[in-house]
This record gives sequence, structure tokens and C-alpha cells, in this order.
Amino acid sequence: MLAATDVASLRIACRVVALTPIRPHSPVAGGRDLPVPGVDVRLAATRWAGTGPPVVLLHGLASTRRFWNLVVPGLAGLPVVAWDQRGHGESDAPAQGYDMATVVADVATAMDSLGLSRAVVVGHSWGAAVALAFAAAHPERTLAVVAVDGGVSTPSTRWSREDARIALAPPQLAVAPEDLVALISQGHLAAWWSADVENAVLPIFGVGPDGTARARLDLEHHLEIVDALWDYDPATTMSAITVPTWLVIAQPLTVPDDPAGREWRDDKQAGIALATETLAQPRVVILAGAVHDVPLQWPAAIAGLIRSAVDEVRETARE
Repeated sequence: MLAATDVASLRIACRVVALTPIRPHSPVAGGRDLPVPGVDVRLAATRWAGTGPPVVLLHGLASTRRFWNLVVPGLAGLPVVAWDQRGHGESDAPAQGYDMATVVADVATAMDSLGLSRAVVVGHSWGAAVALAFAAAHPERTLAVVAVDGGVSTPSTRWSREDARIALAPPQLAVAPEDLVALISQGHLAAWWSADVENAVLPIFGVGPDGTARARLDLEHHLEIVDALWDYDPATTMSAITVPTWLVIAQPLTVPDDPAGREWRDDKQAGIALATETLAQPRVVILAGAVHDVPLQWPAAIAGLIRSAVDEVRETARE
């Protein structure tokens, strides 16, 4: 764990030039890469053609739009779009604008540019909080929400703001590109690691001028997003949502044997209880045995749940 002084020094060091991709990454399943605008920012997006209710995919903190690579083939035939949120991947990294309101405004602006008046909005982790906040702020533009393992709790229930910044600061990797895959493939996705998972995860990293691979989201912006999550109010947000809201919760099969893991589990349970009491149309799906990055672990299951949300929207429109 980093001490506060370490975080402060790393925040200064994180102001680096843009990183270059470790390898080229082409869109999967016939997608087309294109730029879209956010609020005074250019976002790198991928769009897949189709018919029916549009689907917007929002990745989590320190990830990229390629995170959805394994899910998108299961959505074939639907109009789908995903983008790198500001500061992430190939999108611009402005000095400011990592608060929830601005990131939500990025979603609305990007949808405007694509001619999407309404959509099923899907998010993972931090992206789930963004999706829920978008639905609260723009009910007329949200057909349904699918929040994948995020958005039902806030770090402020467990930590002070400064403690959250320390606890949720990312590892400061700086390794040779050829060593990166061996390192990241040993984590919680080790049992599900494949070439496809590798291609979905590698765009998170880039190569700096010194030839080492590191995260493309710099530390300062990462911590500003942690601040936004600390400020996020699930109860107020969910009370303003009127559309069907699918909460997809990853749950370990056994009780975590460490205090931090038990606290995380308890926060999720409290968040589920809050959601079922607060949301107008909650749909709660517990995936026992799932890891946090379940779209990489069980992409077909996540695609199926997104299709369930889309099908419900279609049925409601027919009534």
C-alpha cells in the first residue's frame, strides 16, 4: 500500500507524454473505429451497425473500450458503440473534467454526435456508476441500464477521501513490454486467460519514451476519478432512475478470508439492499463465482443479460 507521501510524489511524476500502443488493436466483429466528441474532448470510439435499441458500453476505471471485445460478438445485430472515456486509452486526456457530472455530459455529447436519442446504457465498475448517473440525469434518453459490478456503493462508506485515494491508487507498473503479459496474466483472470482476453487487456497499457510499458491513464487523473466515486451518492442517484435497471453482481463462492475482502462483500450486500428499496424497476442478478472483471471471464453471460435488457425494452415498446 502506498503512503500519502508516495502518492503525492507519484502525482507529480505522472505528468508524462502520451504513450504509444504496445501493439495494433483492430475492432472485433466488424466494428468501425471513429472519433466522437465529449465535452471539449475527443473520444476514441468503436461502432457496430445493427437495428433495434442502441447499446452504449462504458468501461471501468483505468480500462478501455477494448475491454468489451469478448462481449460484443454476443450482441451481433444490435447497434452498439463503445468509447475510451476521457483520459483513457486513445482518447484525449484533458487536465480537468474527471468529475461525474462532466463524464456524464461526455456520454450525452457523444450520443448526440452519433444521432442516438436514447439507448440501453451499460457500464462496468466505475462505468456502472457513470451509467446510473446518466440515467438519473437523462431519464428521457435512457431506455434501460445494465450496471455490471459497480454503482451500488461508494468508497465514502469505508474511507475518508484521502484514505480512498491511497487504497485505490493503482500499481505503478513500469516493465519491459515483453514481460507485461506474463505479469498481468497471473491475476484474478489467470484461469480464464486467453489470446482474446490478452487483446482486450493490453490496450490499457502503452509504451513510454524510456521503452517501458505502463498504464495509459495517468495517476493524477486516476485519483480524480477516485474522488468522483467518493462523491458519488448511490441513494440519490438510484432514486432518480425510472427505467428498468439491471444490477449484475459478481460474488465469490466463499467468504473472503481478509478484512478488506469481507468489507467489500458487505458493501455490495448493502448496495443491493439499497438498490432494491430505491430503484423503480430493479432487476438483480447475482453471478456466484464471478470475478470483478466478469465481462472478460463470462462474456456470453454478460451479452445475454444485455440482450435481456434490450428484449424488455422491445416488449415494452410493443405494449
